[in-house]
Amino acid sequence: MSTSSVEQRALSLLRAFENAGKAVSRVTVEGKRIELVLSKEREDDEYAGIDMRHDQT
Repeated sequence: MSTSSVEQRALSLLRAFENAGKAVSRVTVEGKRIELVLSKEREDDEYAGIDMRHDQT
């Protein structure tokens, strides 16, 4: 494996995750440790804006 800085490895991991369709919200580099935090995929709720109560009108 070629020698590369931790920052270069972090960017490489970021590209790999994004190419795989994963959204990354944060990348943290502490020493030799690299932490990637994935974004939670939010499902659009088509009923979110509709009042769904049925007990009163």
